[in-house]
Amino acid sequence: MARKKKHYEKYRKKNPEKEKRNKTFTIIIAAILIVMILAQIGLFQERRKLEAEKTKIEKQISSEEERTKELKKTQKYMTTDEYIEKVAREKFGLFYPDEYVLEEE
Repeated sequence: MARKKKHYEKYRKKNPEKEKRNKTFTIIIAAILIVMILAQIGLFQERRKLEAEKTKIEKQISSEEERTKELKKTQKYMTTDEYIEKVAREKFGLFYPDEYVLEEE
């Protein structure tokens, strides 16, 4: 048993140089972890900002697609005979030859 005690005592002795290396290593690891955490926080905030911008742009695209549909619908209507007649009557005062026009006083 005495032999085991001596064996363990050998490892129990503190080596100041080794302790200094361990502290330095611990500080370096801690600094690296802090830098990585700060970088992740920055990336997370940037991601949230970009996702908000993406949502805004998607809404704009949706709005513009609706506007495009309405414009195509209007364009299609403007090529119909009904629209052409309406413009001819309202803007130019034109009527069919066999048509009677009643005017209000």
